[in-house]
Amino acid sequence: MVDTALLNWTLNQFLSLVIIITRVGPLVFFMPVLGSRSVPSQVKVLITLLVSLVLVSSIEVNPSELPVTTLGFVLFTASEIAFGATLAVFTRLVFAAVEISGQLVGVQMGMGMAATMDPEFGTQVPLIGQLFNLVAILLFLSVNGHHIFFQTLVESFNWVHPGKLYLTDATYRGMMQGVAHMFVLAVKIMAPASAVLIFSHVAMGIVAKTVPQIPILIVGMPLNITLGLIFVGLSLGYFLPIMVKNFDMLGRLLPRMAMGMGG
Repeated sequence: MVDTALLNWTLNQFLSLVIIITRVGPLVFFMPVLGSRSVPSQVKVLITLLVSLVLVSSIEVNPSELPVTTLGFVLFTASEIAFGATLAVFTRLVFAAVEISGQLVGVQMGMGMAATMDPEFGTQVPLIGQLFNLVAILLFLSVNGHHIFFQTLVESFNWVHPGKLYLTDATYRGMMQGVAHMFVLAVKIMAPASAVLIFSHVAMGIVAKTVPQIPILIVGMPLNITLGLIFVGLSLGYFLPIMVKNFDMLGRLLPRMAMGMGG
């Protein structure tokens, strides 16, 4: 005969696993790098299951918090999805700034038509944007940025009870400040190359007016591409520390964002 205590323990552990999966899954599917479209869904599901199995033995959750009705479970799951999506979107704003800066510089260089697939967002971006994105992803992994998510995930069970999400005015202001910082960061990243290209366009406009015999369209495109590549390469020395600084700031702000959604 099966021991009743063993049966209850197994049922409680399974319910705890379901509660943990509803929080781990959205965060893994939405987080940068692991949540990108280039990562197969099977890999994301496997990572979700492995992380959840590890957390079952180290996190105490009350199985009675899991709703017994269909509507209650849907609302419970929606709350956990909103929690993971909010944290993931807040982090993706940094990568969005990198993509915006790369797109603008690429268009200024005249390489807007030469686009490749971005592995992070799954969209077409100019080659310069692809370069910035790849460097940002490598930096994010090298400074253990993915550890920020998992650390926040583990501690979030103490701050936000499962299914008890509170999107307050502070959360809204934090997201708006993140969006504003995204545009500021994009301008900082693109500033060196963009400024040189603006001066190059102005100079070619003056030359076209003063010496109309020079074919500006033929001369200007390779000149802009050359200047853009040179200053994009030089700006990488400035790009690296500013991204590390933003990832470090993200490590401080993400736990605060999670604590703010605990009510």
